[in-house]
Amino acid sequence: MPDKITLINVVWMAMISGMLAATVALYDQKPDQSKIYGPFASARPFVASSQY
Repeated sequence: MPDKITLINVVWMAMISGMLAATVALYDQKPDQSKIYGPFASARPFVASSQY
């Protein structure tokens, strides 16, 4: 039986690999960002209020 540290490392690497694979899979489904001009919608009120 592997020791506790090896087991933790294997579980950690499996979790990170799964999250990385999910991130890549979800990122591929994003719409084309070149069609969106300007800052994100959440940044617009800050940009508008900082002009005055």
